[in-house]
Amino acid sequence: MKRFFIFITILLAAAMSVMAQKGEKTVGILAGYTTENQSGIAGLFFQYRCSSLLRLSPECQFAIKHNDRSAFLFNGNAHFLIKTSNRTNFYPLVGVTFHNWKYYNSSEDNKFRLGGNIGAGFEVMATATLKLSVEAKYSLIKDFSSGNFYASIGYVF
Repeated sequence: MKRFFIFITILLAAAMSVMAQKGEKTVGILAGYTTENQSGIAGLFFQYRCSSLLRLSPECQFAIKHNDRSAFLFNGNAHFLIKTSNRTNFYPLVGVTFHNWKYYNSSEDNKFRLGGNIGAGFEVMATATLKLSVEAKYSLIKDFSSGNFYASIGYVF
């Protein structure tokens, strides 16, 4: 009977820790590099944790002008969380992306493209409300496929 009570207590504690993570939200900034026009990239992100294993993450980014091109990028990704320790997670990701490339000093019109993302990231909870992460993803888009690499900081609430 004592073992059964201990088992139930551990099971309930594990279930409550999973439920505590559901609904977690994060808002933050990111900075990095895109290979499409070989320039810096900056943006904002929001994350909503649907369960202990799944998180949705919309992002809005700006690729800084270089090689007479700049862009607005909008991403909607799903992160599949793999807990590596109490404070760290690894996550593969998949999602959709929309790019709006603007050309300068050229007769070309702006280009609008829809595509997909695939990649991975790693995050560390520095404190209970501060998250640091790095992420790499490949955007598969007609004429604009690129690698994107980011570092981000976010406020968790």
